[in-house]
Amino acid sequence: MSASPLKSLLALAIGASAVLAGCKPAAEPAPAQPAATVASAATPAAPVAHVSRTARLQAFLTARYGKAARLSEQWRGQWTQDDESRPTDLQVCAEQPVVSGDSWQQLLAVCGELVDGGHADPGTIDFYVLRPSGDSFEVAAELTGGTYGSSGRPGTVQVIRAGSDFYGFRNESGWYGQGYSLETQTLILPGPKGLVDAGSLRSHIDNSAAYDCDDADFAEECRTRMFNIAFAYRFDDSDRSARTWPLVIEETGSGCGGKPVRAEHRFTLDAKTWTYTFPEALQRESCQ
Repeated sequence: MSASPLKSLLALAIGASAVLAGCKPAAEPAPAQPAATVASAATPAAPVAHVSRTARLQAFLTARYGKAARLSEQWRGQWTQDDESRPTDLQVCAEQPVVSGDSWQQLLAVCGELVDGGHADPGTIDFYVLRPSGDSFEVAAELTGGTYGSSGRPGTVQVIRAGSDFYGFRNESGWYGQGYSLETQTLILPGPKGLVDAGSLRSHIDNSAAYDCDDADFAEECRTRMFNIAFAYRFDDSDRSARTWPLVIEETGSGCGGKPVRAEHRFTLDAKTWTYTFPEALQRESCQ
């Protein structure tokens, strides 16, 4: 074969290779560069390590409560009031991430139970709204050192949604004695200047086990004073886009002498005081 046809074939082969190379899928990795080229290229910066929400919470607890603090376990601490420190068992009693506008926040409650609490002693709760900052959390709002409950126990805490992107806490605690039960619910909500106690009312009252009814001489009279009433709460979210939703209290049960009780109460959060105004009837200790 002459030199001229050979050159033509070689040119065609090179052209075909170029076309095939141009048709490779985009996902296919590029050929390895020569060692000298790789060595001369700038080394990319290492990616920033992702810090989980759990790790951020643990770091916050350690910073606030010391090395003994644990996200999922109880730890021993101290609670100080009126210059007196008392041993207290602490634990996270509520935590939940929530959406706030175009970002998110972390709600956290830490409950404390007095180790040697007497019947009249309350427990304590610290409430926090945290926001992500870099690889940690910073405090957006807090309400700490509050007292709730009895017998050294603070009751239970849950995160509640009270508006379109408006979240807070509900504490339920009780006092029990001589066959009477007085249970109270307290709402902790974020106000313009931080978390506030937005108001308290009963969640349940009854005297179904009253000691004085054991006395035969007073049993009949006692039965006319028996009561068992629940005060269930809910937020009316019919207008899902509203900043705050109306609070509805459903009062049901039996009043004095077994009289049926059924009533609905509606409340709006006061924009000036950032609280609810609950009537005395919803904070009573006995039948009306």
